[in-house]
Amino acid sequence: MTARFNTKRLAIVLATIVIAGAPAAAAFAQPNDGGPGAQQGDDQYRQAQYQEQRRAYDAQYGDGAYDRYYADRDHADRKECHEEKKGNEVGGALLGGIAGAVIGSNVARGGGREGGAIIGGVGGTALGSDIAKNSTHC
Repeated sequence: MTARFNTKRLAIVLATIVIAGAPAAAAFAQPNDGGPGAQQGDDQYRQAQYQEQRRAYDAQYGDGAYDRYYADRDHADRKECHEEKKGNEVGGALLGGIAGAVIGSNVARGGGREGGAIIGGVGGTALGSDIAKNSTHC
């Protein structure tokens, strides 16, 4: 006896599993009825998320980094920094692309200089953009 792949049969089985699983998932879901405990639960969840983000940020950038960044800057400063970061990313992509194309063209031999320039330009663009983007910390 040989096993034969039947797309129609597989689709029916998968649909049956999904349809049968929906009521079970709904039975385990806890509705948020908007009662007095719901708001408190939401606040506790947000507070826990905030503390976790704070710990992760401090772990990456050093103790107190979260407070230094968010306490010392207002929204306009952060927006200005992100705009500077975008400008650096574009400039890095342009310089990286040019440098990559020149290097790729010089490394390639014979009739493959155009291909080397294209590959080098694409790689240089990606690398230059990434380096410039990561050089500005916002």
